[in-house]
Amino acid sequence: MARLNVHSEKVRNLVETKIAPLFLVSGSIAGLTKRLNETLAATGSEDMLHPNRLHTLLSDDLSRGVNEASLALIDVAATKSLTEETETQTLAAKRLVELRAKAMKLRQFGGATHSEIGRQLSLPPAIVKLVLPEATETSEVTSGVDHLPPATGQNRTKPDWSYQDAAVSRCLAAFDRSPTACLGLVLPTGGGKTRTALRTVLEFLARKPLEKGLVYWVTHRKNLRSQAHRELQKLKGTPQVLPENASALANRIKFIMLSELPNLLSPDANRPALIVIDEAHHAAASSYQLALNPPWPIPVLALTATPNRGDRLPIGVDQIAFNITYRELADRGAILSPTFLDFPVENFDWSEAVVGDLADYIIDRTEAEFTKVLVLAPRVERVEEFYAALTARLAVEPGHPLDEEDIGYVHGAGNSLGIDNEDFLARFGAKPRAVLVSAQLLLEGFDDPSINTVVLTYPSSSVIRLMQAAGRCVRYAPDKQAAYVVQARNDDIAYHFDQRWLYQEIDDVLRPELLDIDYTDPADLRTKIASTLSAHKLDAASADRIKAHAEALLPGDTCRLFLYGLPYFGSEESFSENARWGGILETPESSSTIRSIFNAFCAIGADLSDPTDFLARECPAHGFVQDFTPGSLWMQFSGLLTAAFFAKREVYGPVPVQASKTRPYRRAGPTTWLKYVTFHYRPIVPPALAAFLEDCHNRTEVEAAYLLAPEVHAAIKVPLPLGGAEAYLVDGSAFAELEREIQQIRDKLATAKPCDQFGVLASHLAGVGSVKAPLRLMLRIEHLLSEETRAMRTLVLTPFTQVI
Repeated sequence: MARLNVHSEKVRNLVETKIAPLFLVSGSIAGLTKRLNETLAATGSEDMLHPNRLHTLLSDDLSRGVNEASLALIDVAATKSLTEETETQTLAAKRLVELRAKAMKLRQFGGATHSEIGRQLSLPPAIVKLVLPEATETSEVTSGVDHLPPATGQNRTKPDWSYQDAAVSRCLAAFDRSPTACLGLVLPTGGGKTRTALRTVLEFLARKPLEKGLVYWVTHRKNLRSQAHRELQKLKGTPQVLPENASALANRIKFIMLSELPNLLSPDANRPALIVIDEAHHAAASSYQLALNPPWPIPVLALTATPNRGDRLPIGVDQIAFNITYRELADRGAILSPTFLDFPVENFDWSEAVVGDLADYIIDRTEAEFTKVLVLAPRVERVEEFYAALTARLAVEPGHPLDEEDIGYVHGAGNSLGIDNEDFLARFGAKPRAVLVSAQLLLEGFDDPSINTVVLTYPSSSVIRLMQAAGRCVRYAPDKQAAYVVQARNDDIAYHFDQRWLYQEIDDVLRPELLDIDYTDPADLRTKIASTLSAHKLDAASADRIKAHAEALLPGDTCRLFLYGLPYFGSEESFSENARWGGILETPESSSTIRSIFNAFCAIGADLSDPTDFLARECPAHGFVQDFTPGSLWMQFSGLLTAAFFAKREVYGPVPVQASKTRPYRRAGPTTWLKYVTFHYRPIVPPALAAFLEDCHNRTEVEAAYLLAPEVHAAIKVPLPLGGAEAYLVDGSAFAELEREIQQIRDKLATAKPCDQFGVLASHLAGVGSVKAPLRLMLRIEHLLSEETRAMRTLVLTPFTQVI
């Protein structure tokens, strides 16, 4: 049976003259479907229309079509409905005027794109074209329902993986500062967490040539262990990013199950060099305590995409050495920024009819944009039920690009092919197009970059689960152009992709906007705090108080600024320029208090417009009491929690504050009432030092050492016998001592005959006792004796507060 493209004249005429008026009066596709089916039933017809047929019809997507039989049925129902309900065209025209006014306001004052207008007004793309006819002149429409424009990185021809280099460097530097710490390496799903961790381990071993212990890579699932081992084999094929002896070092990495750890860490066992905990968000469980607290002081590297657990239990990480957001990964082209689509359901009972609707939706979209689909179900019975519905639906769709063997299921008890699960996954991984239905067992350790669509069929309060699931479709693949996350009932995980919430200890329920600002030294930190305060128009007294507290901070100390919105009555378009804020500075001393009070307020629902009684109960335990003096800690928390109350209403209702049209809140975005700004200490190598070290074989090591101790006085290099140089960092006292030695040698050589100078130099060096300068440098001191060569081979560094 022929299929007609939705842009064909016949389809467009049906949509514009009959379907659009009925949609405008019905208010939604669900309402439209009900109206048309009731009309069909009244005529005695046994045929029923699926909502997805109407989704397709109104998609305005050039890649989609509808068969002639479905189109004829829709035409019959729409014609009869319009004939019987004579007021429909009048009501539709009135509704169109109302929607056009709302759409114009969203575009004029909120900068909303046509896709965003469609989402905010719950309009499919074909209706948006009628509301704003000029939408057809833009390039942003026509790639499906709720299409989002691609992230910057999706236009890259090649991903930028350099963040992995930065992650390795920061982990190693953190271990240098804290040799027995438990460090967190946080990379979102698809960011190359396992590869980055393996590189870190190999570099860690290479820098400790005298260390002979093994590295235990600990995981709780066999598929995770296999995945890590496979990644190590692939990594060994890229020697350009590995130490010279990487193959030998790799033999010291042992991939083990969590259950094996007690024997390996018994008191009489050999002490390992490092422990790696894979999927470390599980580490709050008692079974991980031995890994976190071994019998000896041992460094631990904890890997996770999701460090904060939904139950808020700690996972034992002392500090996060590196993290990066999904948004930044997308901008770098390392992942694709997904389009989030809703599949409306009244509940999650999944009646036979609703299961059929979902199967219809998936099979319809796999003709074009959904190329490789992973459907995640909550339990085994549901997995097989979805599988049966999908295969039945495909059987009545001749000419579909999928064949019956391209649909399969897998769960803990087996799979649709009746073979080993790993073999099954390997077969489906090799398919360019397929639909795979699975239970949640695939959320950890499964890696098929060709998957471009994930369908979530269950509700979840766990952000970790949602992010892991969504992350299955965003992985980079050379020919992959788009990624889709379909949610049965929207959980707004789009917010979590754009915000790096999983890396915070404050509660996420109110969706604060999370910002990161790097600084290079204390002066730079003060400048950036002042700039942030000025941009948010804090009153002078509050700003001065925060700046004064920041003066006492040392590089690397906890420094976060919790900004809370104040009442604003201006226009939406001038909000960012004119809105005023209050703020609390979070330091090592105040961090526990701020997080405790804010999280406790969120835990009770953030429903108190006046937080006075709440603060009266909470504050004494933190050492302060009611104090209405301007600028007091009490007043700061009162302002923060009041803003939290409005954030709750803005995000969840019952009456959204957005109705005032003064704040630019967007669905699935952060609240406009709270901002949490984290200042990260990221010292950088001065350009002069980087240039000085260009010909040095140990440039990387010296730069890393400088970042750990930027107060060093000078860098000195001496030539190698066959070319190039070797560099050293020295502090002020060692540099002064070296200058004295050089002057003494010059004085002795000045009175010696040329033929005796080597002997004089050797005699002097033999008589030198303990020195602060590196011995290898002292033995090559002849290269620093002339003023000309010493000037070329010495770089005096300014204090670290002035290096930029």
